[in-house]
Amino acid sequence: MMLRTFVLVAALLAFTATLIGVWVDAANWPMVLAFGLLVAGIMFERARYGPTQARPTGGAWRETPERFIDDESGRLVVVWYNETTGERRYVDIDAA
Repeated sequence: MMLRTFVLVAALLAFTATLIGVWVDAANWPMVLAFGLLVAGIMFERARYGPTQARPTGGAWRETPERFIDDESGRLVVVWYNETTGERRYVDIDAA
């Protein structure tokens, strides 16, 4: 969690600096695009691989043998996999 926050803040500072750079010299716009994509990627990663979810029901879901301790909550998490869509869900074992 701490590393993700640090990387996001660093990317936002770099993006802001490049916006100022474009104001000074318009030739710097490719850097704005690059850092904008970096910030968007970090935000997507935070949303996509976020907190644990509810246990899936129906469909082609199956529980995998994959288990790990969630860094944020410190709780044991099990991974569920949907063979049809390839989607993965991270479910808190105590909530399942």
